[in-house]
Amino acid sequence: MGWGGAARLSLSGGLLGRPDGLPHATGQPVQTAAGVIGLAGLAWLLANLPLFWAAAAVAAGGGGLLLLRFPHLAWLGLALALPFASAVKRGPVSLADVMLGAAVLLWFVDGTRKGRLRLNTGLLPTLFFFYLLALLLSFPSAIDLQEAVEGAIKWLQMLVVVLLIEEALPTRQVRWLVWGLLAGGVLQAMLGIYQFVFRIGPPNFLLLDRFMRAAGTFGQPNPFAGYLGLTLPVAVSLFLMSLSSIVGRPSTGLRQAFAGTVLHGGAAAVIGAGLVASWSRGGWLGAAAGVGVVLFLQGGPLVKGAALAGAGTVMLLGPLAYRFIPSSLTDRLADLPAYLGTGMWEVVQQPVTDGNFSVIERLAHWIAALRMWEMSPWLGVGPGNYAAVYPRVRLDRWEDPLGHAHNTYLNVLAENGLVGIIAYLALWTGVVIWLICMRGRVLRRGRKKVDSQRNSQLLGDAQMLSVAWTAAVLSGVLGVIVHLSVHHVFDNLYVQGIHLHVALWLGAAVALMRSEAADGAAA
Repeated sequence: MGWGGAARLSLSGGLLGRPDGLPHATGQPVQTAAGVIGLAGLAWLLANLPLFWAAAAVAAGGGGLLLLRFPHLAWLGLALALPFASAVKRGPVSLADVMLGAAVLLWFVDGTRKGRLRLNTGLLPTLFFFYLLALLLSFPSAIDLQEAVEGAIKWLQMLVVVLLIEEALPTRQVRWLVWGLLAGGVLQAMLGIYQFVFRIGPPNFLLLDRFMRAAGTFGQPNPFAGYLGLTLPVAVSLFLMSLSSIVGRPSTGLRQAFAGTVLHGGAAAVIGAGLVASWSRGGWLGAAAGVGVVLFLQGGPLVKGAALAGAGTVMLLGPLAYRFIPSSLTDRLADLPAYLGTGMWEVVQQPVTDGNFSVIERLAHWIAALRMWEMSPWLGVGPGNYAAVYPRVRLDRWEDPLGHAHNTYLNVLAENGLVGIIAYLALWTGVVIWLICMRGRVLRRGRKKVDSQRNSQLLGDAQMLSVAWTAAVLSGVLGVIVHLSVHHVFDNLYVQGIHLHVALWLGAAVALMRSEAADGAAA
């Protein structure tokens, strides 16, 4: 099994037993009986319930039947509604968790009905499995078992998504999954822009006495910025792909390329504006890194030249233009070196002011994480147990544990020890290498297809567009992982369903590679 290969665990035939009786259960008599029962139920609802609740029940029933007929729609709905559904919670369970459970159940029912249940067991699920195993090794150290279970469940959910997306989604629906993820980002960004302009939010989010830091449905600007930053690279990548397709494109492809340029460019602009409105430094740095990777991979000579020229201009003229930049922005960025410097102890011992509060607070929690790691160097204090152990190791003046260390690497080191951080770094390093290799494979195979089909120019153009789209998505997902890695120096983005957002991007990449591998085998 190569880098792109994905062995499939098939649970069909003799293991589950093929439901031979099912075709007979869908005959005309059964369908007629089901229709009569359905009409009788509808009549009862209209006669006994208020109109609103009757309509809601009918809509829910219709939606359920639609999902039974087209189970892949559950994944598309999850991609679109994820940030909103994650905000609806009852105890530790969110609506997004329920939607994920429903999607998995529908996959199982549909696979059982067809007598075929298959799982993608390639490289990415294997990496997630080994990290989950590292988490389980840390369980004996946990003093709050509920938090440990909840922390492990997040990674189990990510493993399930990466395992199932390839088999749960028909090939032609993968693009809809990508567009659903982008549409969710656009809707969330629009909400954040509205909050920013009309000052919707708590008083402590007030900005420049005129605006409000955007938080969307996340309640806090940093995870909101993280979610947008984990969507922006794909939008930018698809925009660049569409834009480059216009150049030299025959008239048969101009309309599609132009529509893609407008839609993806508009999505990138709205998401970028929402990210700026969050006023999150970690989000800005992560987005700069993620989009920078996309520009390097997807930008043509003109785009790369413009980007380098812009960077050079900033380096040369930045000091001269510094006095013309609004002080609110320069103050926001001036204390970033304190995060990356070596004098953490000196910084946290300074008097706390409004200007340095956020920096000292984060550094205090970084030091607490290092103290936890010293308590249990190999296996840590247990998954999700940072807040539970925090009172034992906290610095004076900083009583609130904040839920995590505001640095994912230190948080993993504290909760899961050296074993956990090695598995964590191996996971994301493997993901990055896989994405780079798969993108290279797509481009190489695409060039071979085009070279072999030069006698059919129209077919060659179609192949080029398909290859370019797949490569652009892989480049964008690579930018997503880069943003995640950079932003995690300052925060923890595995909150409020964002871990599922990342898993859906990876699942889309795996599903696209399945389609590309099938095309290659056919060729």
